[in-house]
Amino acid sequence: MQKTFAPILVIMLLAACLAGCQKRESAPPPPPQPTAQEYFQYGMGYFQQENYAQAQAQFEAAAQTAPGMAEAHYFLGLCYFKQNMQRRAEQAFLAAIRVNSAYLEARETLGILYYVTGDYMQAKRELEHARALRSANVQVYYYLGMVYMAEGRCRDAIAAFKTALEIDSSFGPARTEYDKARRKCGGKAKPKPKPKPKELNSFQGGAKALDPADF
Repeated sequence: MQKTFAPILVIMLLAACLAGCQKRESAPPPPPQPTAQEYFQYGMGYFQQENYAQAQAQFEAAAQTAPGMAEAHYFLGLCYFKQNMQRRAEQAFLAAIRVNSAYLEARETLGILYYVTGDYMQAKRELEHARALRSANVQVYYYLGMVYMAEGRCRDAIAAFKTALEIDSSFGPARTEYDKARRKCGGKAKPKPKPKPKELNSFQGGAKALDPADF
């Protein structure tokens, strides 16, 4: 009887030993997935190093993890823009604006993107939005002035170029276009026409003016 149980006990001990070894040899649990904010911070690190491809991957992960994170969409758009991926940049900026319609930087950059790609109507819309949000970006007013000049709106163009120069008087392109607009549009004050002689209905002689109605 004892001989019968001996092999069974050996087998049970071996099984317990194998189970314990398997537990000790099992892989540790994977680290937790980064949060959207952590992806964003990683992206900013790469962005500041001008490593736009790596930054793009991090901002994409942030935007996928938190679709309502406007900043992730905006900086993703900048990465696309820096890599000449204009269509993707446009979509990313629009996504940022859908999350936050008052996102000034997204409006500014989208307007400039539309201008440099030749879509002047869309550029005007976004640049005017940025102006309404009190943009202090010299390029907003410069490109807005260029759009107005193309539309023949000389006075509006001069005003836009003037605002650009008030923001940054050293911005050469705005100075050049401001001077050109003034020359083309007659920005200088026009000489006043000489007054015509008044038709007199009274006698202007002597000590007292005489009105013909008095007679």
